[in-house]
Amino acid sequence: MTIVSLKSSNRWQKTFYEIKKKGYSKIKLFTKNDIENIKKQIALILNKKNQTPRKFSKDILSKYHQMIHKEEIHKIFTNPENRYFKLEKKIIKKIQDNKNIEYLVQKTWHQKKFDIKFYLNKTIRKNYAAFRLARPYKLYPNDVGGAHLDLHFNNKIYQNHNILYTIWAPINGFSKKYTLRIAPNSHKKNHDIKNLVKQNRYISKIFKNDYLKKFKFKRIDMQIGEVLIFHPNLLHGGSKNFGSQTRVSVDFRIYNTSLI
Repeated sequence: MTIVSLKSSNRWQKTFYEIKKKGYSKIKLFTKNDIENIKKQIALILNKKNQTPRKFSKDILSKYHQMIHKEEIHKIFTNPENRYFKLEKKIIKKIQDNKNIEYLVQKTWHQKKFDIKFYLNKTIRKNYAAFRLARPYKLYPNDVGGAHLDLHFNNKIYQNHNILYTIWAPINGFSKKYTLRIAPNSHKKNHDIKNLVKQNRYISKIFKNDYLKKFKFKRIDMQIGEVLIFHPNLLHGGSKNFGSQTRVSVDFRIYNTSLI
């Protein structure tokens, strides 16, 4: 029993040390059934907009790009105000009870509690997540924004690196052609805000390409139910979808209750 406990402890510590060293870690968090249920939730949200003659189902989200060609409709579906949803209680419990996350929070924030929240201007929703849709780059090259930090959220610039962690979960598209683009070790740098692009097109404050050239980005193969959890100061994004299906992903953030 002692040996099993030690191995488990080392496994949980691995997430903490990987994020400390590289800025990110890949962990198993959800089951295949969890992912299928999230797909159902997303399909229901899209169908409520009544923008298509054919209803979405969880099985045809990957073909979203074949159903939505008009940019005005795509903009409705991808508007931040239209793409957040409440996490199911069992999903919330899995996040709260996950030993990797628990150990990480205790080591870095020196507490056990954290909040899962979605911020959008004056809207603050507890236990909510946001979904994202990115059509194949060859067909729709403007579906994704540039690289950014999650440290700067809700149109504010924050300095405290202990304020949050981001969890990114692929729902459809798990190979490097689809997954999130990240810059390992970039969380250790001081990213001067003078390198931010002045723009209103994307909700995130994105960085200039000349600045991003200083960093080496990578993408990671993932399995169903695996997620990336990463540091708020880690550069990520600009993740073009090089696959043939629509990429569907969900991201949510856990916040330090003593800071925000």
